[in-house]
Amino acid sequence: MVTGVELKSELVQTVGNDGNFSSADPIFSKEKSPSDIRAFKNVLVICFAFLLQFTAFSAIANLQSSLNTDANVGVNSLSIIYACLLLSATFLPHPSIATFGLKWTIVISQIPYLLYMVANYYPKAYFMYPTAALVGLAAAPLWTSKCIYLTEMGSIYAFEKKLDKNIIINRYFGIFFMFFQSGQIWGNLISYLVLMPEERIYAINGTENNRSLVFESYAKCGADFIEEEYQAVEDTNRIDRKTIDILCIIYICICVCSILIVAVFLDQRRTSSRDRMSVMFCNSMKLLVSTVKHLRHINQLLLIPITVWSGLEQSFLWTQFSKGFISCVLNAKYVGLILMVYGICDSIGSFAFGQLVKLVGRWPCFVFAAIINYALIITMLVWHPSQDQIAVLFVLAALWGVTDAIWQTQINAFYGVIFTENREAAFSNYRLWESTGFAFFYIITPYIRVRLVLIILAIFLSFGIVGYTMTEYRSRTLEETKDKAKKKNTVSPS
Repeated sequence: MVTGVELKSELVQTVGNDGNFSSADPIFSKEKSPSDIRAFKNVLVICFAFLLQFTAFSAIANLQSSLNTDANVGVNSLSIIYACLLLSATFLPHPSIATFGLKWTIVISQIPYLLYMVANYYPKAYFMYPTAALVGLAAAPLWTSKCIYLTEMGSIYAFEKKLDKNIIINRYFGIFFMFFQSGQIWGNLISYLVLMPEERIYAINGTENNRSLVFESYAKCGADFIEEEYQAVEDTNRIDRKTIDILCIIYICICVCSILIVAVFLDQRRTSSRDRMSVMFCNSMKLLVSTVKHLRHINQLLLIPITVWSGLEQSFLWTQFSKGFISCVLNAKYVGLILMVYGICDSIGSFAFGQLVKLVGRWPCFVFAAIINYALIITMLVWHPSQDQIAVLFVLAALWGVTDAIWQTQINAFYGVIFTENREAAFSNYRLWESTGFAFFYIITPYIRVRLVLIILAIFLSFGIVGYTMTEYRSRTLEETKDKAKKKNTVSPS
């Protein structure tokens, strides 16, 4: 969901390239080095807080296409989140931090997520849409503050212990991801345990004593699924509203606990300053200009399709797959269970391929992910899901999680490698185009068949792989040219 890009870009921007500490760094100028226990305490507070918040938010977001289907309010709210994120990522993070400091920026940015949970208790457009907009606006300040906070904690600890700054920071972020990635597991597990399909009993042959369950299900699940037709069918896959309300209350309580943990236990860092705030606004405008100018780079243009694909493939799983393949065949209860498998494979894959890429290189991982995704797309185009083939749904979700792990880790890393001279503008473009992919699918998918969605996915994947291949070739050619130039310059005249 609204996570990885902000984290990756801010980490790259804050840590720097050399990994060495400089006494001129502003974060050390007026701060006392915390004790080991306090530093680790602050890291754990952030880890637990984000685990709780996104356990609730990710799970409720996964269910939007299955639960809040009236006028497509649920899916529309997700598109609003990512549309507002485009604005938020450029203008809001730095001024928010300058005004409130890191701790209170995190707390204030968590509140819209809580309001969105509350809106799901009564999912009407006039509640869902404004709270979704607030979530989109709050997402970038939330993640930017978290990234800077962990980076500062790691930098101060490294300075105190005379260790490499990058090693400590990477360790802190590793701990964070260990907690954060498990949120998909726990949130989906809660939804699976709580949600129960509504039992409907109808009279047969006009007699009260001869009654049985009538399963009037939608026959076009899978590639032929379309939301508008599905809503017109009365079926037994509906979830009782009282059960949904109970689930919302549980997620609301979890989100409240997350906010309280940060407010009570996290140490404040950085104070507000009007002069500094004006500088932050100027920096935001400069980032906007540099983001637009960065589109002049051929490599950036070539990477747009695969970046859009990154947003498309995630939004497809959370909307069309969860509704057209899971809820349509079974019911919304199983969305949590099947997507829990997706989360497990995504988490394990993120770690595994992060290590494997060191051995085999980046392009074999991209090729492997593309082949698996093509196979999954073809399978979903020709296979008609049924209740007695639920195991296939688990396999599809698991493999999609493996490929998502590759796309999320390696596309981010590739941006950091290719655009070393202007990483901030490059990652701003990443946020722009990935969020465009999210918003695009959330807007159009309720109105078109899954078959067309799968074709769009295949097209963007194809263009994305071609663009990546050309960028990789250009990058390697440039490196070889530089190496030849260096060798030529180092040769001494005889």
